[in-house]
Amino acid sequence: MDNLLLYLLKVSTGTTILYISYLLFFSKDTFYMRNRILLILTLLLPTILPAIKIPIISESIVPSEPVNTIDNIIFSGNAFGTAVSGTINSFDYNKLFVWIYFTVAGLVLLRGAISIITTFRIIKKGAIKTSHFPKVIISEAQLPPFSFFPYAVIPTEDYQSGNYNDILDHELAHIRHGHTFDLLISEIFIAFQWFNPFIWLIKRSIILNHEYMADHVSLGNISVKEYQYRLLNINNGLKNILLAHNFNSLIKNRIIMINKKPTRKYAMMKNLLILPIVAIVAYAFATPEYRYSTTPSNDNTITIYQSPAIVQQQVKGTVLKEDGKPLQGVLITSTGMAGEASGIETGPDGRFTFSNIKADASLLFYCRGYKRLTLKPVFGSEMTVKMEIDPEYKGPTTGTDSKIPAAQRPNPIVVIDGVISGKSMSDARKDLGYDMGIDKMLMGKEAIDKYGEKGTNGVYEIITRKKALAMGLKPPFPRLVPEDFPTFQNQKSSAFTEWIASQVKYPADAQTKMVEGWVFVNFRIELNGSISNVVSTIPVDKILSDEVIRAVLSSPKWDPPKNPNVDEPFNSGIILKFKLPDQVLNVAPFLVVEQMPTYPGGYVEILNFIKNNIKYPEEAKAKKIEGRVIIRFIISKEGKSEGLSVIKGIHPLLDAEAIRVVSMLTGWKPGMQDGRVVDVWYNVPVNFTLL
Repeated sequence: MDNLLLYLLKVSTGTTILYISYLLFFSKDTFYMRNRILLILTLLLPTILPAIKIPIISESIVPSEPVNTIDNIIFSGNAFGTAVSGTINSFDYNKLFVWIYFTVAGLVLLRGAISIITTFRIIKKGAIKTSHFPKVIISEAQLPPFSFFPYAVIPTEDYQSGNYNDILDHELAHIRHGHTFDLLISEIFIAFQWFNPFIWLIKRSIILNHEYMADHVSLGNISVKEYQYRLLNINNGLKNILLAHNFNSLIKNRIIMINKKPTRKYAMMKNLLILPIVAIVAYAFATPEYRYSTTPSNDNTITIYQSPAIVQQQVKGTVLKEDGKPLQGVLITSTGMAGEASGIETGPDGRFTFSNIKADASLLFYCRGYKRLTLKPVFGSEMTVKMEIDPEYKGPTTGTDSKIPAAQRPNPIVVIDGVISGKSMSDARKDLGYDMGIDKMLMGKEAIDKYGEKGTNGVYEIITRKKALAMGLKPPFPRLVPEDFPTFQNQKSSAFTEWIASQVKYPADAQTKMVEGWVFVNFRIELNGSISNVVSTIPVDKILSDEVIRAVLSSPKWDPPKNPNVDEPFNSGIILKFKLPDQVLNVAPFLVVEQMPTYPGGYVEILNFIKNNIKYPEEAKAKKIEGRVIIRFIISKEGKSEGLSVIKGIHPLLDAEAIRVVSMLTGWKPGMQDGRVVDVWYNVPVNFTLL
C-alpha cells in the first residue's frame, strides 16, 4: 500500500515538473510535431522512471554472514500458550485513500468507456459517404464536426450546403496523424492520476496542439481570414464529444496561433533543454539500487539465524591440526545472546573470519576427533589455533591408530536454480546478495536420489529471488545491511526493548496472585512504521502478557528502512522477565555460552527421563498421530526449565504432552559465561512413535 502511494507521488510530481517545463519553454513554438512528442513523453516518462534503477555505492560493509538478534526469532504459536492479539485502535487513512483512489479511477475509466460506446453509436446511425480510409460519415445528430479513429463525421446541414471541404480537410488531418490514440492515452493517464490537476491540463494541451496541426493543414486550401470566419461561425453551443476531435473546440487559442508567425528554426536549439530536465527528473525519481562493498573472506559461514548484523570488531585466523596443517570443517561459534552469537566453519585452508564479535565474547572450537577449545578473540592480529586430538574419541577412524580422526567430511554441494555451482553455501550467499531467494537442505536418501553420488554429503538447493518471483513465489527480502531494517527512534532495534521495559509496570493483580515468569511477544513492523500482529508466544499468565502487549501497542512509529527496495514488513520480538515482588527485567537469555547447561547424567538421561514420563494421549493413538515435537525453553540461573514453547509441533495433543514432560526437567547445571551463571536458550526434541 505504501509502495503504491510512493509510486503515485513520484509519477504525479515527475509529470508536473515535465509539463511545467513544456509550458515555459516549448508551448508557444509552432513546432507542432515536436510538441506532440514532448506531451506524450510527459505522460509516459514519469511512469517508467521509478522502475529504473540507479546504482549507488554504499560504504557499509556487508558482513560475511548475517547474524541473528532476538528481535528476529519467531517462536511458533501453540495451543497451550496464551496467544493474545492486539491491534492499534486508529483509523487507517491509507486504506481509505486507496479505496477512494481506485473508486475515482474506475469512474473515470467508465466515463471514457461510455463516451467511446456513445461515439460509435452516433457513427453507426450516420450515412457512409466514403467507405475507404479515411471514412466520411454524414450524421443527423446535433453535434459539431468531429473525427474519431478512421471516421470523419460531418453534420447533414454542412454537407447539404456543400460548404464542408475545409472542415473535412481539418478532420482528415486528425485521422491521418492518428490523434485519437493520443486522446485515449491521455484519458487513461487521467484515470490513474485524477488527483493531479496538471494531468487534466496536459490533455487540454494535447488537444490544442492537435488542432494547431490540423488547422495548419486546412490553411493550405483556404485563406486565413476566411478560415477564421468559419471557426467563428461554428455553433459553440453544441456539446462536444469527450474522446473525439471537435471542430469547434478551443477556437480563441487557435485563432491566436493561426495569426502567429512561424517560430524561427534556430529556436530548435531549445530542444537541448529536454536532456537536463529529463536527467533531473530521472535522478530524483528513479529507484536507487544499493551496492555494498564487501569484505573478502575465505570462511565457510554457517547461518545460525538470519537478521541484521551490527558490525563490530573483526577476528581472523587459521585453525591447524596437531601436525601444523590446516584443519577443515572446524565449527567455530561465538558466545553471546541471540543477535550476538554466530557460527562459521573453516574451509580447506583452515581459515576463518568473524566480522561481528563483541569484545567480551568467547570463541568455541568444535571438531570431530578433537578436544573442544575455548579462546578469547584476538583483535588486530591473526589468530593461530592448534587443535588437540581427543584420545577418548570413538568415532570412525582411518587406519588402525584410534587417535587419528577420520577425514573431514566434504561440504554439501550447492545447487543454484538447478545448476551445481561448485561454491560453498557461504560464498553463494555472498555472491547472490540481494538475489538470494529460497533455500532448502536435502540430506540422506533424498539428496542421493536426486543428485546421485554428488549428494552424498547433502545438498543446499537455492532458488534465486529473481526466479522465485517469476515462479509466483514470495521469497523473504534478503536484509543484508542496517539500511534494510527499520529503526526505533534512529537507534537499533535493541533500543525498543529498553523502551518497552521502561513502559511496562508489574501488574498489581499479578503481584497479588504471586505470578511471575518470562514474556515473549512477537510483532510486525509495517513498512509505514506502525506495529501490528502483536502476539504472546510463550505460555504465561495473561495478566503479564497483556501488560507487555499494551506497552508494545503504545509504541510510536518506527522509522522505515532506508533502502527503498525493501518490500515487506519486518517481524520482530522482545523478551522480558517478571520477577516478584515487583521487578521487570530486560535480561535476554544467551544463545551460546562458554559452558552450556548440562543435565545430571547428560543428554542420554534427558531422553530417558522423557521416555519414562511421557504419556501418549489416547486420542492421538486412536488417530494414529505421531512425529517429532521440538520444545524451546530457557534454563534459568537456578537450573529450572522456564518459558517453554513449541517451535515445531505436530498436533495440539502431542505438543501439550511434550510441554508437560519437558517442564518437569529440573536440577540443571546452569550455563556459564565469563565465570558467571546466566540464563540460556535450550532445545529438546520429543519423539512420539507408534509401535
